[in-house]
Amino acid sequence: MRNRLFAGAAALAAATALIALPGSASASVAGPVLGPNVNVNDSLSADLVSGTLATMYNPGTTTGVKCTASHIGGSVAVNPTVAAGGTATASGPVNVLTFSGCTSNVVGVTGVASLTMDNLPYTLSISDATGFPVTLAPAAGSQIHATAVLNTLAGTATCTFQSSAATLSGNATNTPPQINLVNQPLTKLTGPSICFSAINFTASYGPVTDTTTGVTVAVN
Repeated sequence: MRNRLFAGAAALAAATALIALPGSASASVAGPVLGPNVNVNDSLSADLVSGTLATMYNPGTTTGVKCTASHIGGSVAVNPTVAAGGTATASGPVNVLTFSGCTSNVVGVTGVASLTMDNLPYTLSISDATGFPVTLAPAAGSQIHATAVLNTLAGTATCTFQSSAATLSGNATNTPPQINLVNQPLTKLTGPSICFSAINFTASYGPVTDTTTGVTVAVN
């Protein structure tokens, strides 16, 4: 198989106005989606789940870029009250989505100079519907966009990618407590032949912390 590159992310991995982590499979009691201790305008923050990686691989392979650290940060814009037995969606802007400790196993790539997410802020939304669906969406008229700068045997290569769909999609779980973005597709916009034509982004973030109050966020 020809080895080329890619790299991009997103974050999503999911990455977001970080939203927090579900306490059950669906809403069971009345109250705010993110619980009573999380207020509008509170700051939220999460890193990769301990022991995991953020990966941006050529689809169907383990060839591409992996990062040992990623941080996502944002705030709460909406934390609606849900009636017992009903569903609602909390959301907020993601204005920080960073990656570090990145390496590549692509032939011809000697290092990863940087991996960045562009066109921030994004909006992270989490629903307390069954499965706790999560979406990461760009601003209207924009795209989720990633730039990877690679050191190669031939010099520096810059690869840019954007989300193949309108949003990145994932889910939240309580056991373990995390937000998961799995195999989220991005397609190449610009870059030399060492850049893959498509990549899949996978990352899990958690737990989410309300840094304003110091509490761990849990979905009602």
